[in-house]
Amino acid sequence: MKNRIPANRLGAGVSGTTWSALPLVLLALALGAWLASPASAADNKSTLRRGTANELRSLDPQAVIGNSGGALMYELFEGLVTEDRDGKLVPGASESWSRSDDGLTYTFKLRQGLRWSDGVPITAEDFVYSWRRVVDPKNALRGAGTLFPVRNAVAITRGKKAPESLGVKARDALTLEVSLEDPAPYFTDILAGFPTAPVPRHVVEKYGSSWTKPGNIVGNGAYILDKWVPNTYYKLAKNPNFRDARQVSIDEVFYYPIPDRNTGEKRFRAGELDVVLNIPPNRLAWLRKNMPDELHSTSALGIRYLIINTKRAPFTDIRVRKALSIAIDREIIAARILKDGSEAAYNLVPPAMPRYGRNPAPFSSQPYPQRLDEAKKLLAAAGFSSSKPLRFTLDYQNLEDGRRVAVALQSMWRSMGADVQLTTTGFENKDTSMRNGDFDVSWFTFYAPYSDATAFLYLLEANNARNYSKYSNPEFDEMLRAANRMHDPVERAAFLKKAEQLALSAYPVIPLFVPSRTYLVSKRVQGWDDRMDTHMARYLSIKD
Repeated sequence: MKNRIPANRLGAGVSGTTWSALPLVLLALALGAWLASPASAADNKSTLRRGTANELRSLDPQAVIGNSGGALMYELFEGLVTEDRDGKLVPGASESWSRSDDGLTYTFKLRQGLRWSDGVPITAEDFVYSWRRVVDPKNALRGAGTLFPVRNAVAITRGKKAPESLGVKARDALTLEVSLEDPAPYFTDILAGFPTAPVPRHVVEKYGSSWTKPGNIVGNGAYILDKWVPNTYYKLAKNPNFRDARQVSIDEVFYYPIPDRNTGEKRFRAGELDVVLNIPPNRLAWLRKNMPDELHSTSALGIRYLIINTKRAPFTDIRVRKALSIAIDREIIAARILKDGSEAAYNLVPPAMPRYGRNPAPFSSQPYPQRLDEAKKLLAAAGFSSSKPLRFTLDYQNLEDGRRVAVALQSMWRSMGADVQLTTTGFENKDTSMRNGDFDVSWFTFYAPYSDATAFLYLLEANNARNYSKYSNPEFDEMLRAANRMHDPVERAAFLKKAEQLALSAYPVIPLFVPSRTYLVSKRVQGWDDRMDTHMARYLSIKD
C-alpha cells in the first residue's frame, strides 16, 4: 500500500507554497506530524480505516454491548465456533464437536497449538474459567444471558448455585464438555458470538478491571489492540499467534469513534476512512446517484425499542403502557422521519430472523386515528385527564436519529394528552441507571448475538440482566425453555410467536423500528459482502 496523506491535511497550510520555501524546522515538524498520523500507514502496511458510532466503555467481550462494540470484539476474540466468509458456522477455536443423541451434551475438541496473543497456550480450562466468570452474578456481566441454555446457568445468575456448578468441564487440555438444561437447537449459533469467547485468566487476575487496557490486553482473535487513544481511535495489529494468521491480509485496522453521521460521511469522501456505518438520511439520494458503488444497505438483525419501567407508577398500570404503545405511528417514524430504509416494527423479533418471519401485534392493522382514540380512553380509565395529565420522562439515545424520533414520540404522546420531558443520560451512564430502575421510559437498541428468535425474547426473561423493564411471567419463561426442547423448526417458530405475543400483550417494551444498516465502503476494500451481519477484517483485503 502506498503512503497516504489524510485529505484533511492536504493543502492545510501548504496550498500555494513550495516545500523549498518552508523553513527546515517547519518542514521537519510537518513530516513528523504526517509520519505520526495513524492514517498515514507507513512501512507499506495494508491498513483498513473504519468509522464506528461510539467510544466503547470496555473491551471485555463478556461486558460489551452494542453493534459498534461487537465489530471490534470479533477482531480481538474468537470462540469455539465462528463464521466463514459466507456467514456459515465453522469451527473456530475448536477443531470439531459432537452432540449426544438426546441433545444435552456437546463435546468440543480444541485445535492443537492454540495460543493467546502473548504466547501462553490456550486450553479447555480457559473456556471453563471464562464461562463461569460471565454467569457469576458478582461480576454483573452483560453476556450472562447468552449462556442460559447451559446447565445451572440461570440458577447461578440468580445466586442460587455456585459458578462451579455450571455445566462445563475440561476433560483434558483439549477437550471441553458442555451440558445443557434442554436441547437448544441454536446452541452452536450462540458459540459464534463474542460473549462466549474465552478471556485470558492469567491476565484478568493480574490486572483486574484494567486487563483490557493497551499493553495489558491479550486475546485470541486475528488482531490485537496496539493502541487506544480515547475518543480518537483504536489501532489493531495482526496477531502473529492467531491460529490462521497466514490467511489474514490486512496488517492494521483503525476504528474511529464518530458519533456524528455527517462527519463520518465527510471523512469518507475526503479519503480518510474506508468504511463508515450509518449515513445521514438526507444524503442517501445524493449518494445513490453519485456514489452507488460505495453505498451498501441491508436490513439489520436488530431492533430499536422503548423499555418501560413496569415497577414505577404509573407504569405499573397496563392501561398506561398500552396507551403509550398504540399512540405511536411507527409508519410515520420510519417513512417520514428516518427515511433511511428502516422498517416499522410491531414485534420484538425482526422479520429478517431466519426460521421465524413476521409476528405483528393485533393493533398494527388498526387505523391510527382509531388507535389514538383508544389510547385517550385508556388514559382516562387510568385516572388521567387534561387537568391531571400523564407526566413522564423519555430517555433517548444521543444520536442524530434519536433526537428526531424522540421529538416525534413526544408530539404523538402529547396528542393523547401526555406531558413528556426529553432527556439523554449518555451511553456511559445508561446501563447503570437502567439496572437501578432509575428511569420512566428509555430508548434502547439491541442486535442479536446469534441467529435465533430467542436472542430477542430472552430480553424479557425474568433473570436476564438486560430485562430492564423488570417484566416477569413464569409462563413466558417456561415457554422459552419448552421451545429449547423442540426440534421441528416450523412448530418451534409458531410456539415462540405465541410466547412473544404473550409477553408483548403486557406491554413491557414498545418495538419501534428495525434499523437499516447503511454503509459507505471504499472500492479499495475487497471481500465486503452485504449478506453478512458482521464484516471481520480477517476476511477483507485492500487493493490500491
